[in-house]
Amino acid sequence: MNTPNDFRNQDEWLAFVQETVATEDVPFTLAMGRTGMYRQFYELRSQPFPERFSTEIERISALAEPARTYDLETLNDTIMGDMIHFLFTPAAGTSTERDCPYPVTPREVIDQLLEHLRTKNPYFALWTHYKDNVAGQDGAPEWRDYVVRTMGVGEDREIEFAHLMSELGRCLDIYYQHETPLPKRFYFQIWFLYRTNGPERNTMTRALVQDLVEGLEPCASA
Repeated sequence: MNTPNDFRNQDEWLAFVQETVATEDVPFTLAMGRTGMYRQFYELRSQPFPERFSTEIERISALAEPARTYDLETLNDTIMGDMIHFLFTPAAGTSTERDCPYPVTPREVIDQLLEHLRTKNPYFALWTHYKDNVAGQDGAPEWRDYVVRTMGVGEDREIEFAHLMSELGRCLDIYYQHETPLPKRFYFQIWFLYRTNGPERNTMTRALVQDLVEGLEPCASA
């Protein structure tokens, strides 16, 4: 089954579903695409997808709408919680932290997120390049102008998202420098941020950045 990871962006995924699936099945298919991404999370880490989730998916698939989609979205939230627990808990049976293949220190968590964002989020990748190679040089353009010139975007919504990516990058850098644990609930919000699209994207990102800033207040007052 296709998942959003098989497409370049959320718009292409949504268009594919709308073109290939009956209208009444679109919400469930989109929810199942999210489930598929979560399955891939376990596969990439050579871990089995929990049997209890597979059993529940079979039960839900036999339901009628709207209960089917509602129950699957609820299950997706449960799976995400399991993924967060999996990532932030050292693997059982490891003798030392060095042996553990999962990010268990605050800096390891941030390193993994930054690498993911640089690879998957073109706006964040551009911000990283701008910060490391352009900013501070004589005659360097402002970040907003650099975005418009490099990516060819002129819409206020896109420019604001680019600005939010720079704010997110600064927040993550501070969390890294202070070795401040990233609140677990934010990990996957940031991880899947590049898949969000539409008017709600900036609202969600703005709220996320604000929450991250508030989480840094104890560091600022220390």
